[in-house]
Amino acid sequence: MTVAAVWRVARMQLAVALRSPIAWLTAAGFLVLQGVSFAALITVLSDPARPAPIGAVLESHFGGTLLAWAIQLTVVAALAARTAEDRRTGLWDALVSTPIGEQVAVIGTWLGAVLLYAIVWLPTVAYVIVLAVWSPSGATIDPGPVVAGYLGGLAIGAAALALALAAGAAVRQPMAATMAGFALLMLWLIVGELPSLVPDLARAHPTLASAAARYAPRSIAIGFARGAVAPASVAWLGGVTVGGWLIAAALGGAGRRRTSTVVLATWRGILVLVAAALVAVLIERSVGPWDVTRDRRNQLAAPTAHALDRLDAPIAITIVRPGIASLAPLYDEVDRILALMVRRQPALTIARWDPARDPALATSAASAALLDERELVRGGAVVLARGARVRVVGLLDLAEVGRDAIAAPAFTRLAVEQSLARAVVELGDDAPRTLCTTRGHGERPDAWAAIWARVADDGIAIDDVELDQPVPPRCTAVAVIGAAVELPAPVQDQLRRFVDGGGALLVAVGGGATTTGVDAVLPAWGVTAGRGWVRDPDGALELPRTFRVIDRYGDHPIVAGFAGRRVTVWRDARPLAVVAPARALITTSPRGQLMEAEQVIATGTIAIAATAERGAGRLVVLTGIDAQGEVADDAGAALVAARAVAWLVGRSPEIAVATRPGDQVRLVLTSGERRAIIAVVVVGLPLVLVGLLALLARRRRP
Repeated sequence: MTVAAVWRVARMQLAVALRSPIAWLTAAGFLVLQGVSFAALITVLSDPARPAPIGAVLESHFGGTLLAWAIQLTVVAALAARTAEDRRTGLWDALVSTPIGEQVAVIGTWLGAVLLYAIVWLPTVAYVIVLAVWSPSGATIDPGPVVAGYLGGLAIGAAALALALAAGAAVRQPMAATMAGFALLMLWLIVGELPSLVPDLARAHPTLASAAARYAPRSIAIGFARGAVAPASVAWLGGVTVGGWLIAAALGGAGRRRTSTVVLATWRGILVLVAAALVAVLIERSVGPWDVTRDRRNQLAAPTAHALDRLDAPIAITIVRPGIASLAPLYDEVDRILALMVRRQPALTIARWDPARDPALATSAASAALLDERELVRGGAVVLARGARVRVVGLLDLAEVGRDAIAAPAFTRLAVEQSLARAVVELGDDAPRTLCTTRGHGERPDAWAAIWARVADDGIAIDDVELDQPVPPRCTAVAVIGAAVELPAPVQDQLRRFVDGGGALLVAVGGGATTTGVDAVLPAWGVTAGRGWVRDPDGALELPRTFRVIDRYGDHPIVAGFAGRRVTVWRDARPLAVVAPARALITTSPRGQLMEAEQVIATGTIAIAATAERGAGRLVVLTGIDAQGEVADDAGAALVAARAVAWLVGRSPEIAVATRPGDQVRLVLTSGERRAIIAVVVVGLPLVLVGLLALLARRRRP
């Protein structure tokens, strides 16, 4: 077999195909299909009422739908029916009677079909030009995923053409060959889609289902279009192509060679397919995808990978899909990041739950997720659980929402990987932590029983401590909950030395108390508790001396994600004077009022909770969480207290995973421009291609 002989056959087959009106119609049908798919994408990208996809702009176009893939595979099968036509006309017998043999004839025929397939794809480069021209000023399209998408489409087409040639190699009627090729290609497609179509099958055979899904044509196309070129997929497509050649060459010899020889050669091709699958699995276990995106968005950050590698127990992840359609692109990004995490760490398991389909469970699920029921149903969430320990990543933990170039709602900042990685790090932290509570000075730590139960679920032990001597080494942090009287000076000295030496201190001021219990310790950390109580007319409630906070939270891990989405209730809150190194954690609105004896003493923004860090030492002061337990039952305030404990003992680590832009491409188009572009891609390009092919065919005729 020589390259020159293969090339001669390929040129001959391409020339014959270009003179065939059936080939022209097939090419036109393919371009119409691609045009309809791109028109749908154009409609989404230029409509401010619809969400734009995140990341690779052509991912949905190359990925397509099952119906689009079925039509596309029909086109591939029709292009591959060349050998049947050659058998019918006698050209095949003439080819294989020459010294070139069946293999050269098959590979040449396949190469001719691949060249025709590439010619058919060529006009779709105009789609990229449309995106570049009508993108807003300053917007850029990442070329890596675009190029990878086209190369992936061509590679998948080449492998599919080889399979279709094999399916119709022994047939003499083009229609029968087309049907045989289509059936085999649809089998490849459907087997890969079964895990999503039949979830029970995926649960029963997860490894097999996962492999079938990864090596299906649609899945491979999506990976390429994302800019994630998997060496395993490349090896699989190469093996499918070679196996298809061998089977087609074997079946092409039917009637001319012994049956045993044909069967043996066919089995050789089948074994090549099996070997290609095994090689692909081995490659996948040792080599990850090549990331050709500009910002390396298909790779996990090093801290995320490190956290996943250290994980030694399974984590169950439940994705609560949102009820708002415009959030779908964000949760597609969540699916993508979680797929990368599962690939890195198989101990993660993914489940999905739609609260709209099971509204009876929405209330209990929202309570377990520590979210408002309406927020859970509309905005969705990601719930990560390791035994009794739970972390909830809500909508505003995942992204910031703003406006894009055409003033449409868009995700201006994505923190998907950052938020999920932090949750994994927290759940994977098994180091023992103990929070020691003081007693004997009017404290009421028992009133925080619900908070302690939540803290205990996070693996933090609660213990009492006597401070007539240095703080015991077992105490990661110390809590003074609602002290009624000042702690003795020696005890405060012990606490001062403990915090200055890198310890952590939680101080909660009870309602009506005149002291924090550690008034001598706090000023050195920038916090002073004033007299009186705080009222906020903007958040006033019917209960006396009670108000709510909606968006007056500081930039701190304890209250991350609270602003604008979580309500906390505070009663008998004390005013705090906060200076460096301390900073306000929660404040009133600018209309806050400092009250004494029911008289307004001062107005303005007043801090009611504060935090401070100095070296390894940490401090949190909370007011308005009544030590009598009256407000501690409020879910929002209790969550603040539980998060404060987690931060103090180091259960809320910072992780060096950067947020990134939303990567949502919009097109600035008028309705007329949109209609014109759709008309060109759906009708104009197919007609132009058919006209060029007809002109080329006429020029090549003798």
